[in-house]
Amino acid sequence: MSTTTHQHADQVVVEAVAWDAPGAAALRAAQEAEMAVRYGGEDDAPAIDPASIVVTLVARVDGEPAATVAVRDVSGTDDGRGRGTTHPAATGEVKRLYVDPARRGLGLAKRLMADVETAARRVGFRRFVLETGIEQPEAIGLYEALGYAPIEKYGDHAHEEKQRCYGKRL
Repeated sequence: MSTTTHQHADQVVVEAVAWDAPGAAALRAAQEAEMAVRYGGEDDAPAIDPASIVVTLVARVDGEPAATVAVRDVSGTDDGRGRGTTHPAATGEVKRLYVDPARRGLGLAKRLMADVETAARRVGFRRFVLETGIEQPEAIGLYEALGYAPIEKYGDHAHEEKQRCYGKRL
C-alpha cells in the first residue's frame, strides 16, 4: 500500500516582507521567466517603482518561499488609457501574484489574495485593480472565483488584445 503526503495549512506561513527580500525577488524572477515563455518574450513594461509598493507577502511552505504577491498604491496616478484619467483615491493594484510550480494546487494563491486584501483594507484601500492576460487562464479563473469583475483595460498593456483587467471593491 502506498501513502501520499499532503501539505497542510499549518505548514504554510504567510509573512509581510520588503519588496526586495530575497525570497520575494527570486519568486518574481521565476514569474517573469514563466511569463516570457507564455507570451513569447520579455515584458517591456517599465519596472515597478519599489517606493509605490505598500505590501509584499510571501507564503512559505516548510520554511521555503513558495508564493508571493504585492500591492502598489496607484491612487491618483495616470491609468494609462490615454485620456488623462487617473485611478480613483484608495486604489491598490495587485502585482506579481505567483506560486512556484512545485507548490501549485495547495491553495496558496487564494490564501495570499485573502491576506493581501485584509492588509490593504487595514491601510485604507477601498478598491483593487489588476492586470493579467489570456495566456494565464488559471489566474483569470482565480480572480473571477474571488469576486473580481472585468473592468476597462488600463496600464502599460491597455491596448494589447491579450490583456485582461479586473477590479474589486474591498
